[in-house]
This record gives sequence, C-alpha cells and structure tokens, in this order.
Amino acid sequence: MAYSTQQALEYIERARDNGRLAHAYLVTGQKGCGKRQFAAGFAALIHHQPSVDWPIPPHPDIHIVEPELKSRRISIDQIRTLEHSLQLRPASAPRKIAVVTDTDRLTVPASNAFLKTLEEPPPDSHILLLSAHPEMLLETVVSRCLKIPLIGGARPAP
Repeated sequence: MAYSTQQALEYIERARDNGRLAHAYLVTGQKGCGKRQFAAGFAALIHHQPSVDWPIPPHPDIHIVEPELKSRRISIDQIRTLEHSLQLRPASAPRKIAVVTDTDRLTVPASNAFLKTLEEPPPDSHILLLSAHPEMLLETVVSRCLKIPLIGGARPAP
C-alpha cells in the first residue's frame, strides 16, 4: 500500500507516540511525490518542532547526504562522514536524523560501508533513505529498512 505524504507522516506520528519508531526507513516513490517533504516533516515530528519545508533548515542534529555535483554519486567518504556524525551524541535535540537523498546513487563501496550502521544503528538516531529507484539498492540495504512507499509525483511524459 502506498501512502500520501500526509498519511505517511501520520503513521510516523503514531509510531512516535507509541514508542515504536524504526531506526531506518526507506521512503520510495516517483520524482516529485513528496519524499523530501516527508523527510522535513519527519524531522519536525521527531524534534517536536513546527513543520518545515525542504530544504530543512540547518540543525546540528540533522545530517543530510546528497549526491556530489559532478559525479551525481554518493561516495564512501560522504557515508563515513555521516556515520561519524551519527556516532556523536545529539547536540540540542533528543535524537539525530540522517537523510540520504537519491539513495540509489550510492556507490557499491558506500552501500557496503553503510550496512554496519544500518545493522547496528547508533542510539538515539533515525535514518531516512529516499529513493525513486529502490531496485537499484543492494538487497541487504533494503532489508534493513522499514519501507514507506509514497504515491503521487511527476507524471511521465507522453
């Protein structure tokens, strides 16, 4: 079952209120379906803040990884930097949040390096993997996340 962004955020809110948040979520859907808006809403819910839009304003406990400009890939160095940030205690919020946009752009070494963090997540942290092409991800990465498929988005060209 696919969710609207609002339905998915309501699901997260219920999970938060019941103390049942997962450590990692794979948020999938077509380009333009609201994956980034979901990430911004997720961060607001977790940090008990008013809703914000994407891009999420800078926050010491929210870490965003996006593909590098020239290669359009997410490198192992970016993932190692993220993992180091997640190992630190939260600076001002009760929890840390990592958002990896375009997760299907992870290099194979970056994916493999990220597996340990997905298998043994740091305490007080949540990881959001956003992808329009989850079939491009390593199955071992997908299997360690709770999946949230979103509906909507850009329409294909005729």
